[in-house]
Amino acid sequence: MRKSTWFLRLLIGCLALLAIAIGIIPFPIMLREMFEHAPHHLNVVVVILGIGIYLAIIGFLAAAIFAEQLLGIIDHNQAFSSQAVTYLNRVKWALVVVTVGVWLWLPFIYAITQLNDAPGIMLIGLGIATIPLILTVFIAVLVRLWAAALQIKNENDLTV
Repeated sequence: MRKSTWFLRLLIGCLALLAIAIGIIPFPIMLREMFEHAPHHLNVVVVILGIGIYLAIIGFLAAAIFAEQLLGIIDHNQAFSSQAVTYLNRVKWALVVVTVGVWLWLPFIYAITQLNDAPGIMLIGLGIATIPLILTVFIAVLVRLWAAALQIKNENDLTV
């Protein structure tokens, strides 16, 4: 392992462990309590929230695995290879899953907004929900740039 990526690998590993721990311990308890104590017309919203939470966790873990593999390729000085573009594309699709999972939280946030008569909560929820969307768009642009750089590199290799 190179010195340049050890910190990123450590960070990805810690965040993945944190996501697993949160998905195993507090979220099942929280969702069960919410389902038991919520009014009956909000039970569907709580189920959608649970699906969204676990979809976001699964997408995040997949993105962490693909990012780890991408760091391995970078460690072997193969950053501009088709395999690197493939892993970056997989990270993009994992972030799409995270985005869908986070956007599934919005019905719950809307229900909380209606119960508390606090429209600011919805704005905060929409702000939080746009974060994975912005990251997904950024990674999609990065995939296109990386593929274009790979194409230019291959053309230069053929020229020389």
